[in-house]
Amino acid sequence: MKRRLVFLSRQQASLLEIADMLKQPHLQGWRLRVFTRAIGDVQRMGLPVASPLMLTNMMGGAWRGGFWGTALGLLLFLIVMPLFDIEEGLVRNIILYSLPTMLLFFGAWEGGLLGLMQDNDALADYQDAAAEGLFVLLVDVQDVDQRLLKKIMAMCDAEQIGEHTQRMWGFPWRENIYVKAEELAVVA
Repeated sequence: MKRRLVFLSRQQASLLEIADMLKQPHLQGWRLRVFTRAIGDVQRMGLPVASPLMLTNMMGGAWRGGFWGTALGLLLFLIVMPLFDIEEGLVRNIILYSLPTMLLFFGAWEGGLLGLMQDNDALADYQDAAAEGLFVLLVDVQDVDQRLLKKIMAMCDAEQIGEHTQRMWGFPWRENIYVKAEELAVVA
């Protein structure tokens, strides 16, 4: 399972050093993104910036909107069929399949637009550091590579400020762990 380790780098020079260390050919499968207010500086360095999908709640809103759109479509189907007494055949099948499908897509679209207006809850603890112009590094890494990544970041003067698994809404069997910087000091 992948975990997202969150580190804080205060200087551009150490950010470049981190990027060079993580570009080694034997370190495959790690994904680095930088979350900061100084997006232009990060892009000039050639480093990936956190995308709007990561910074907003668009995916969660789309999931919820699609679910509730489908539920509403099925409910409307159950209401429309007895009211209008539509017989078995092509018209009934068109209504059966198109109404929930249309509302699924509309709900996902509307939910995604509403999610764009909401900040990602997983990044709420790091908003202040990013607003100050510091560089918050979000690195996705496998469980077995965590110790190596932490050693590399310590060599490059980046402090760990958080850790969590990737959350995916709608899958309750997935592990959801968020550990803040204060709790990391206690665990270590």
